[in-house]
Amino acid sequence: MTTNTPAAAPCAPSCDAPSLPPVLVGALMRHHRRRAGLSQMKAGHIIETSASRISALETARTALTVSTAHALLDAYGTPAPEIRQALALLAHPGHQHRIQGFTPFPAWMDALIAGSRSVHVYSADPASLSLFSPAVPGHAPGAPGGRPSTPGRCRLVLLLSESLLNLAREGHPAAAHLSHLVRLAENGAISVHLVPGQLDTPAPLLAEYTYTVQGWKGSVTDRLRRQIFLAHQLGGAPGSVGNGDAAEAERQLLQQAARTARPLQWSLHQLRQAARAQQLDTAADGPRTACRPPISSPDTGTRRTA
Repeated sequence: MTTNTPAAAPCAPSCDAPSLPPVLVGALMRHHRRRAGLSQMKAGHIIETSASRISALETARTALTVSTAHALLDAYGTPAPEIRQALALLAHPGHQHRIQGFTPFPAWMDALIAGSRSVHVYSADPASLSLFSPAVPGHAPGAPGGRPSTPGRCRLVLLLSESLLNLAREGHPAAAHLSHLVRLAENGAISVHLVPGQLDTPAPLLAEYTYTVQGWKGSVTDRLRRQIFLAHQLGGAPGSVGNGDAAEAERQLLQQAARTARPLQWSLHQLRQAARAQQLDTAADGPRTACRPPISSPDTGTRRTA
């Protein structure tokens, strides 16, 4: 995980989409405040302000300074690398909608999921199946495998390329995690829809968070302003995050995946068959070793209507 200052391109101040740095850092502040067991009123005492201003800072409705973010994150017990990355984001001047080199810690995904109405993830990389297998039984920060149920009102959707099922039937090592994915789908923790073919993705794993920053009116225009797209490069390589017009390519790709996605029950049936085939293959040949180590990341849940 790199904590170097990511590269970003400024946007016109008149843009009506929320600027990324205060949105991301506000989400992280709310996440760690809640983990610390502090109300917004108690958090306000730290910087001698009101609960309403803490709420406004967390939802990017008022300007967030580096010094204020540092004071609050430090008081919440936020790990130092996360604080450094948050302050680096806030150091960018102007209105930002595309940040390159952003490789978030699991806490960032947890924070975005907690504040989102929905999360959609598209993947066509076999290594992504390991994201659903918790490294520690019962919990894997940032991975839906660590969540017994969907958090609050957030809908979690996985749009999975059908090509991964073919790999599973052929005994690909990464398919060892497929059975766990089936259990998550059966328990309702996520909703999985298979996508025919393989889309031309900018990254092995692309996630869209419909984040409720600055309130929620429910209109299509309002929703578009609140979509945040994270492109994850597996293996620790730097990814990117974007919103507004800067994320149009990612938005169109996920919309295409949602339009062509197979029905839920049909997809689950195919997943069960692939998992069964993989288990039979493993039983015949002995246990296999995954091609890549598991990583922690965000992911998914219900089908979106394009």
